[in-house]
Amino acid sequence: MPSRRPTSPTARPAAAARRDLTAFGYSSSSESDEAPRKSNTNNNSNQNQKKKKKRKIPPQQSINKIWRRFASKQPTKALAILPFDPVPLPSTPERPNELLCAGYERAREECSRKVKKIIQECRRVNMRYRDPGFDLDWDLKMVKGNCLNYLGSNKFDISGPRLSSSTAVPKAVKRVHEIFEKPTFMKDCGAGDVKQGALGNCWFIASLSALANVEDGIKRVCVEYDTRIGIYGFVFYRDGEWIYSIVDDKLYLTSPNWDSPSMQRDLLNQLDRDHPERVYRKTYQTGSKALFFGQNKGQNETWVPLIEKAYAKAHGDYASLSGGWIGEGLEDLSGGVTTELLASDILDLDGFWENELCKVNTEFLFGCSTGLLDGGYGERNGIREGHAYVVMDARTLKTGERLVKLRNPWGKTRKGIWEGAWSDGSKEWNREVKEELNHEFGEDSVFWITYEDLLEKYQHFDRTRLFRDPDWRCCQRWIGVEVPWKPQWNEKFHIKLTKESPLILVLQQLDNRYYKGLHGQYNFRLHFRVHEQGRPDAEDYIVRSHGNYLMDRSISIELPSMEPGNYSVWVSVVGERDTDFPSIEDVVKRECRKRVENEKLAQVGYAYDLAHSKGVAHLEQVGKLRKTQNHKKASASRMAERRKLWEKRHINRDINKKQQKKNQEKRDRRREADAAEKKKKEEADAAAKRAKEDAEAAERKKKEEAEEAERKKKEEEKPRDAAVQTDKQESGEHKGVQTDSGDKGSTDSSEAATDETKPEEKSDQNTEQKVEEKAEKKSDGAAPVTDNAAGDEKKGEAKEEKKDAAPAPSPPAYDSECDSSDSPVEDWELMYSSDDMSKKPRMAAPPPPANNNDAVVESDGESALPDPWNAVCIVGFRVYSKDEDLQLHIVMEGGELSENGMGEKGAADIDNAQANAGGERMEKKADSDKKVTDEVEIIDGDAVVKQKVVVDDGEQRRDADAETKVEKADGQAKDGDKDQEKHAESGSDDKDDADSADSADCTPINTPDSTMDGGNIDCTPQSRPNRSSTSEGHRG
Repeated sequence: MPSRRPTSPTARPAAAARRDLTAFGYSSSSESDEAPRKSNTNNNSNQNQKKKKKRKIPPQQSINKIWRRFASKQPTKALAILPFDPVPLPSTPERPNELLCAGYERAREECSRKVKKIIQECRRVNMRYRDPGFDLDWDLKMVKGNCLNYLGSNKFDISGPRLSSSTAVPKAVKRVHEIFEKPTFMKDCGAGDVKQGALGNCWFIASLSALANVEDGIKRVCVEYDTRIGIYGFVFYRDGEWIYSIVDDKLYLTSPNWDSPSMQRDLLNQLDRDHPERVYRKTYQTGSKALFFGQNKGQNETWVPLIEKAYAKAHGDYASLSGGWIGEGLEDLSGGVTTELLASDILDLDGFWENELCKVNTEFLFGCSTGLLDGGYGERNGIREGHAYVVMDARTLKTGERLVKLRNPWGKTRKGIWEGAWSDGSKEWNREVKEELNHEFGEDSVFWITYEDLLEKYQHFDRTRLFRDPDWRCCQRWIGVEVPWKPQWNEKFHIKLTKESPLILVLQQLDNRYYKGLHGQYNFRLHFRVHEQGRPDAEDYIVRSHGNYLMDRSISIELPSMEPGNYSVWVSVVGERDTDFPSIEDVVKRECRKRVENEKLAQVGYAYDLAHSKGVAHLEQVGKLRKTQNHKKASASRMAERRKLWEKRHINRDINKKQQKKNQEKRDRRREADAAEKKKKEEADAAAKRAKEDAEAAERKKKEEAEEAERKKKEEEKPRDAAVQTDKQESGEHKGVQTDSGDKGSTDSSEAATDETKPEEKSDQNTEQKVEEKAEKKSDGAAPVTDNAAGDEKKGEAKEEKKDAAPAPSPPAYDSECDSSDSPVEDWELMYSSDDMSKKPRMAAPPPPANNNDAVVESDGESALPDPWNAVCIVGFRVYSKDEDLQLHIVMEGGELSENGMGEKGAADIDNAQANAGGERMEKKADSDKKVTDEVEIIDGDAVVKQKVVVDDGEQRRDADAETKVEKADGQAKDGDKDQEKHAESGSDDKDDADSADSADCTPINTPDSTMDGGNIDCTPQSRPNRSSTSEGHRG
């Protein structure tokens, strides 16, 4: 048997080339991704020696190592802050394609039912309603601040001295009937009756002002109330569904109560007045002016502070409302869809005026701001930068002048308003225009501005579409998306449109304002594009979204008309990480460190769990499919390995059998040759022995005859005297005795010689037997040959030949040491042809020996770095249409779970710089047996495998040819010019070539983080509380 596998001469150059490439860090196996392994030696003497400097690995291996450690192999996300109190999952994970009014009616009915129940309870016990979950009075007096500050924030520091004259924090809480002399609710819901308070939520106050311009816009938000008992129920739109918020009538005041120490009380006590307490309350704690947060301009109207309170309760606290966008506020109040517009991006200014801006308060609502993208902080012609304004009206005068009416939510006279043309008191005004516009000078915070000045002074517009038509329907799905470090496109949704209909598509992430403080380190920006099913190339998209600069909560696309068909939606989520913010687990650890009660963590944690429950069903489905797929892969791998080992065993067994047969044949031939030679030699020895015996017999006979003749001669000559005859006879007997003794001595000497040859013969036999046994052991499984009979025969022959002469030395024993030179080499190459020379995965290596050397430090530089990239975003996709049979399904591409269940990976955008910089590239074509031929859709919570829709190149060419023929026919019908027809044909051919061009150059190259086995579940989408003015929104 061979001691090692023979190496083919042709393999040596390849191995040398591979070693040369490895030196530069390139390799086709996993060998290039790991440094050479070193054996773990547990030598105590080496521990005291100085640590050797690590050998520097090649640059490419070092880069690969960095990317392997950069991101988590399987991204995960914390879905429950309070796992011991799980949130019930949504009753219908897949929202049906229902009318928009259906969801609002369900929330309104449920809120109204609960408010009426509380009203009955309060009347039964003769008490006004006190909100146990949002009690402003108790929270302020107990110095908790849970109703004012979000988790981890101290924006409103109420722990300071009560005597402080600072107006940065509220000082008291009273009910509506204690604050207002004749309180009213929604008696006057005018847009000019809204005024911002001490909170930087101008975006929300402006939204209220805009919604007040819509008929019954504010009244639609409040669904049930009782002013005497002090209970109000409001509905808001949150994350694609209507919710409700029930509050009492307690409100924050700017001045402290009379019972609290204050500077105003001390001043009144110094004055000699009757009832100073009554005077104090009348002066400092009566009317809208006494309120700390939002208020109505009318001193007895209360709807603004109560809506603001209900909105703050829905978000957990007032501080969470600081900073935002008008569009987000309008979406939450009206259930509409907001699109971010930049003045510099508007293509048709006249079309924007006629089709959109002139439809304000009927089909659209608008908010505008300026200076946000440039960090503005001052004023430009009276307009406040970084502040939200609301569009109240748009009018075209008889003279053709286009004017827009704006309002500042501050509600202060002559502050933060336009001071240019058409401002109050400017030269452009006259009596006819004032009557035409019904405008009076001096209206608080309201001004007119020309359309041209509006586009010049305001850079950012929030356009919110109102669904006033009752035929509008909505269908939505929520999923969890693993966000790689390098963004990529993945197919996520399928839309089936059964008839032509207007279509509004919205991709949204969770609103982290509802669980502020648990937003984590990651921020996300969303993108999506729409394709026809089976046409995933980058150039085949129908429409795509354009990412918002400021509003990152959602993006939308509005299509006036869409043909029926099957469409696929490709999603790309861009993750941004800020390690200055604590992670979610770090926040929970910080809040639980003291092991004391923490009402704020319980409240915000429940809101977090409630929001993320939308993505639990999808992530669990992905987890199940991944588990099943992993089991299949593991089973297939085990079967392949077992098959490989089985084939190797059979090849080994066959080769061993062939080798044993060869060796046995050679052994038999050698033994036959040895036996023939031995037989020939024995015959020659026997003939020589017989010849010798015959010669000896002849000599003895001759001698005997001579002796007989001599004896007869002596007898004839013997004397007749008897005495002489007796002496002769005695002498003859003595001679015979001597002869016998001589024969005996010769026999003894022969026996001694034979005995001397016996040890040599035995030693030769033992040597031969050992050599044969050794050869038989080398034959790998050959049966040991023991020739005891032959040994016994040899022993018997040795005993018989004791009296004979010493035999000739025995022939050398059979040795199979060199039999392998005649082995079937091609069979051994077959057995070793499947060997994988790359390094195998490490299998539960023993722990390294303890190192007691304190001077040893981490040399890879990874110990002080942040945690690996681990981003997961919960996103929802909504489709608004007028098609009652529209279907929307979640897609997890391929039965093999391509991209680890995140959907088939798509090409980059056609205007992507990196993709277009690669020049002409080889088209990436998969093998026919590796193509994804099926896809998994989530229908009613179950994974359904469907045949994948694929449009081949031939069909695309046929479509292009059909389009070309139509163009040709149109050209012929128009003018029939042959030259023009030829020109059209050449142009159409160019179009065909462009359509059939290879689009692989638009496909992004995989990075190590995009191939992680990876992908459900991180971090929450959010606007940073302390990020910058551009991401916080309008602070007011």
